Amino acid sequence: MSDPRLHLLGIRHHGPGSAASVFAALEQIDPECVLIEGPPDADAILGFADKAGMRPPVAILVYAEDDPARSVFYPFATFSPEWQAIQWALAHRRTVRFIDLPVRYRLAELDVSDEEDQQSNLRRDPLTELALAAGESDGESWWNGLVEQTASGPEVFAAIGEAMAVLRTSIEQQTQVPILEERREAHMRTEIATALSATAGSIAVVCGAWHVPALRQAGDVKKDRQSLKGLPQAKTVATWVPWTDMRLAAASGYGAGIISPGWYRHLWSEFHIKGQERQPLQVAARWQVQVARLLREEGLPAATASIIEASRLAVSLASVRGFPLPGLGEMQDASLSVLCHGDDLLLKLIGRKLVIGDDIGEIDDSIPQMPLAEDLQRWQRKLRMKPSPAEEEMAVDLRTETGLQKSALLHRLLLIDVPWGRMMHAQAGRGTFREVWTLVWQPELSVKLVEALHFGTTIAQAAENAALAVVEKQPGLARVSGVIGTCLNADLPEAAEKLTVELQRLSVSSSDIAQLMLACVPLIRVLRYGTARKIPRGALSNLVTGMSAEICAGLVPASCGLSDDAVATMYMAMQQYDTAIPLFEDQYGREAWLEALGALEQSDASAAFLRGFALRHLYDSQQRGAGETATRLSRALSNAVPTQEAGQWLEGFLGHSAQLLLNDAQLFQLIDDWLAGLTENSFMELLPVLRRAVTSFDPMERRHILEQVKRGPAADTKSRAALAPDDPRAAEAFVKALPLIKTILGLSDDTAI
Repeated sequence: MSDPRLHLLGIRHHGPGSAASVFAALEQIDPECVLIEGPPDADAILGFADKAGMRPPVAILVYAEDDPARSVFYPFATFSPEWQAIQWALAHRRTVRFIDLPVRYRLAELDVSDEEDQQSNLRRDPLTELALAAGESDGESWWNGLVEQTASGPEVFAAIGEAMAVLRTSIEQQTQVPILEERREAHMRTEIATALSATAGSIAVVCGAWHVPALRQAGDVKKDRQSLKGLPQAKTVATWVPWTDMRLAAASGYGAGIISPGWYRHLWSEFHIKGQERQPLQVAARWQVQVARLLREEGLPAATASIIEASRLAVSLASVRGFPLPGLGEMQDASLSVLCHGDDLLLKLIGRKLVIGDDIGEIDDSIPQMPLAEDLQRWQRKLRMKPSPAEEEMAVDLRTETGLQKSALLHRLLLIDVPWGRMMHAQAGRGTFREVWTLVWQPELSVKLVEALHFGTTIAQAAENAALAVVEKQPGLARVSGVIGTCLNADLPEAAEKLTVELQRLSVSSSDIAQLMLACVPLIRVLRYGTARKIPRGALSNLVTGMSAEICAGLVPASCGLSDDAVATMYMAMQQYDTAIPLFEDQYGREAWLEALGALEQSDASAAFLRGFALRHLYDSQQRGAGETATRLSRALSNAVPTQEAGQWLEGFLGHSAQLLLNDAQLFQLIDDWLAGLTENSFMELLPVLRRAVTSFDPMERRHILEQVKRGPAADTKSRAALAPDDPRAAEAFVKALPLIKTILGLSDDTAI
């Protein structure tokens, strides 16, 4: 398009130098209309960008009204050229709007568009191509030194346009332009033509530098419009949401991400120091002061003299490398050498806290938000829970009303799949009045809030409806039971009551003992909150009592004829139930469980692994004496029992601790004699099972076992196969067997004994 009123400003998204040059160009051009590469779906909310409460980073969220999961974010930082163009236009009361292909088209065929966009990005990297043409290998550093660190002014856009024109011609001779890119540029040309025909004054277009040649050429408007005709569309909704430095970073996977949002923010602040020309030493010093402040906050020394030395070193490095100002590479090298004393870990801390940054944006209260987001913001303000992209630990005291409300809010968000917080543990010792949460706010949680809208318009309403929907979507006993616990913690007693009735119905008709055990566990644990939360203690206690009776009655039949996977599932359920049942107030339930384990241990038809686990637990709980346990162990490992079955029994018996073997010489010798009596074929068959059994032992326990093997049998052991500890043959046999023993125990070859 050769119209002299048209000014194409080719930029890099989120570039401080590009932003400063755009601002200077707009001041010089004084356009009547500003067009920006962005989603036209969001034109209606552009006017909110200059509100007092808007603090970047922020993003425009556009989503399909009928399926919020299909969504697109358009982030803006303070140093984003598009953001500065919007601010300039609103401040000067000029027309401003977006001209990229509307999101309603892209969401209608999201999979195809995204795939083509990714292929397009893989085919070319304009910055690298231009850097190579200029004799440089690093496109990022080359562009930063040329554009982003210098803020060259309006004249830079002509040079960028010419360079991109040559580059596109070269690339397009080798590869075909993706369909999505053709549609985007066709739509932008159409919008530019419409603006030129409707505007008497000049027009400024802020777009990615790559698109400048395609928008400059005289396109066939009729053909462009025809290429967009008949495309499927989705009805979209747009709003503003907070964004984070971390999500601006390329490391987050964001396609237009940058390596260093925090560093770019520093550069942008340098461009806006009034009445002062940027001096390399001052620019370096202001950055190194931030580095020193961070190190001091971490309790590390950072002398003023070191700041000066690091600043001078950064300027010297820039001069040697041919840069007018020190860039991030020079700053990092200087910080590493002087302030970090060569410690890479400290440099990584600087990278995370300063180079990337941990800012989270804010949006103005006047911006219309969807109801769930508004309700969440009200609760955040009321409870003083400010969202942050950095991982934070929060302890909640459930003895206070505020603590209960904080806990309830976080549990309600979990029910609607908005995991702002993750509970690390509820600490006992103070009556289970304390919860510890880890909080991290990610922008994607805004989409989760949109998706949860169909459950309700408040957090409480949506959480309750989402909980009740579990019965229809995932009616498993353990799942329903877990949701009941979450509902009680979320202060949703009516939902918990309805789900309790449903769980009772499901448990009566269920024959899956493992699922019953897993369902009991969260109910038993949630009863521990009785002094801090209002819960239907009587109904829950009766439900657990009934389910426990079914578990104990059905444990033995449920342990017969199981596959290896089913045995593992049953074992996991038994472990969890066994840990939880002592917390239950019903003494009868605990005694019935021990009786059920006794019946399981004596049932030859039950899985050998589970029988071994049952005997071990009965021994640990002093329900079986040492003599009786030794007799049962000897019988389970006798020659009449198939080797594989005996190995599985032993694996269940050993469990996750070796203390039983280390403290009971008789049991240790029984197992040792059994292993020594195996034939070579039987031993090789058993070796994987035995190796798996000891891997859960603590490394120190395994070493103690090795030492006990070396010492030989106890003095009172009457094993016929044993050699006396001082017999030279015993020492020789031990040395020969040592490599194999270390392999079984998972010890390294250089382990000394």
